Amino acid sequence: MASALEGRKVLITGANRGLGTALVEAALARDASVVVAAARVPAALPRFSDPGRVVPLRLDVTDPGTITAAAREHPDTSLLVSNAAVTHQGQVLAEGDEPAVRALLEVNFFGPLRLVRAFRDSLCRPGAGLVSVLSVAAVTVSRSSPMYGASKAASLMLALAAREELRDAGATVTTVLAGYIDTDMAAGFTSSKASPEEVAGRTLDGWLAGQATVWPDRFAELVRDAVGEPFRRLLDEPRDAMAGVHDAFRQGS
Repeated sequence: MASALEGRKVLITGANRGLGTALVEAALARDASVVVAAARVPAALPRFSDPGRVVPLRLDVTDPGTITAAAREHPDTSLLVSNAAVTHQGQVLAEGDEPAVRALLEVNFFGPLRLVRAFRDSLCRPGAGLVSVLSVAAVTVSRSSPMYGASKAASLMLALAAREELRDAGATVTTVLAGYIDTDMAAGFTSSKASPEEVAGRTLDGWLAGQATVWPDRFAELVRDAVGEPFRRLLDEPRDAMAGVHDAFRQGS
């Protein structure tokens, strides 16, 4: 497993801190030939353990021009990790935060959409892959951040649809439903948190193992167990699961 990324170029968004930085280091540890560390401000990237294999890249997921330029500059990307995200706290029934919610969707939904469209040619190849870093908030109701959960739920459906569209090309699409991670984004939560290194390692190892869904920490595993096997099957194999639903519907009609 340690050398499974050998010969691959991996592009990771939101690489300047937190989980993104840990994902870069995890890719290096798994012998990726090149890791493209994408951030809005490349100068803010930390010094990585093997800088010779890291290529800094200016990429703002809310700026279509930078995404198009990235896809042109790195057409040989074989694994795209969509990690950049922002959070939002506030209730659904609250008023006055619509601009903030729209900004949230620009990053958490339209950003990943722009990425997969721009890198379509890179992804439509056997052995290529997409990792969509999401949150258990996509499948549960967050009491403090329901709009964040809504943005992640939309991005989850996007990733599942991309998996279906890329299936015949031989690409592997993995969704990552993480719990609380010890990063700046979760600084306001007092719950026990997983380390970014643990989540990053389990994320890449899950994609390498061909897993459709990765629950990369203990809290995520508890959510996995709570949602039950039928729902997990809908996430992992929606086409097969819904085929059974349609068959049952036709037989009953």
